[in-house]
Order: sequence, then C-alpha cells, then structure tokens
Amino acid sequence: MVFWWLTASNCLLLKTNIKRSVFPGVFLLLYSMKFSVLLIIAWLCVLPAEAQFRKVNKTPDTENHFLMNGIIYNYDIVKDQEMPASHVQIVIYQNKELYVAFFGGADGAYSFYLPIGYEYEVWFGGSAYVNKKLAVDATQMPEEKKPRSVVLDVSLFHAVEGVDFSMLNDPYARIFYDPETDAARTDDAFFKKQKVELDRAIKKAKKQLQTVKD
Repeated sequence: MVFWWLTASNCLLLKTNIKRSVFPGVFLLLYSMKFSVLLIIAWLCVLPAEAQFRKVNKTPDTENHFLMNGIIYNYDIVKDQEMPASHVQIVIYQNKELYVAFFGGADGAYSFYLPIGYEYEVWFGGSAYVNKKLAVDATQMPEEKKPRSVVLDVSLFHAVEGVDFSMLNDPYARIFYDPETDAARTDDAFFKKQKVELDRAIKKAKKQLQTVKD
C-alpha cells in the first residue's frame, strides 16, 4: 500500500514536470530504464486511483439508512421520578461486532443514523447505569432515499446491591420492520414479558432502598 501511494505521488509530480518541459522526450531519456518502467506503471494506475478516491470521499448522505432518536432519562427508583440523563454512553453492535460507541447529549437527547440491511444491538448506560439493550432487525427495511425514524425514549437506573437485574442481559425490547404496515414495530409480547420481570425487580429495589433510608 505504501508503495502504491509513493508511486502515484511520483507519477503526479512527473506528470506536472513533463507538462512544463519543452522537450518531454529529452526529459524522459534522463531517467534509467528501471525508473521509466515504474513511471509507466504508475501513470496507468493513477487514473483509476483518483476515481476511486473521489468515490470514497463523496459527501455522506442518509440514503438507505434509518434514524434512531429519543431521550435518555435517569430514573429515581425511590422517588419514582425521571429527569434527562446527561452524557450517557451508547454502544452499537452491528451483526454482533462493535460498530460505534459515543455519548448522548447533555440534555439526554440522542440521535444517529444506521445503514439498513443489518441486525443491531444498541446498549444504553455504560458503566454508570444498569444497561438496557435494544435489538433492531433492519435486514428487511426497504431501500429509501429519505430515512424513516425509530423514536425510543430510554429510562435508566443505577444498580442496587442485592437486587437481580439479570433479565436485562437480554434485550429489553426488539424492533423489526413489518411489511404489512410498512413501519418499524416493537415485539409487544417480548416487551411485556421483559417489563413484568423488570417491574418485579424494581419493586424489590425500591423496598430495599426505602428500608436503608429509614
């Protein structure tokens, strides 16, 4: 790869010099046969390389992507109140491989585009909270110039010693594309099951925290 870029650079430099030279034939004769061969190879390759470089560096757009956005809240278990959580870590896996990691805004807002055609797992919380995972199946989403939106607010809370939140080792919610309604939908049955187990754990955590406080 290094050889390729050095060759292309030399080629561009020589190309400029040749244009400025009055006698390009005499200019080329000054170089050895070995360098002349190198020059010819580089000259033949530089045009497709330039074309590829322009293609890679096009201004990115959101065609064939979908938008995920919402607000992340910090849930106070004892007070049963929510307020926007600032700078919460978000980690995204694409087909089970790490895709990107970043932080939400100071106001709790988050927003990002993801390409269609993949399965995603989005983790909210980082080390500060009990993580909630969202599974998104985007393999069946249609190709579109204008991205469709998936709006989801997330409520997070801190771990409570002695309370089991292992149900959140699995995704808390699953989202998929429904061709009949032409919309992204939540797997309601799965969500209700997870919510029942989580509500039970939250109730236990609240009782424990109130006992300690008293």
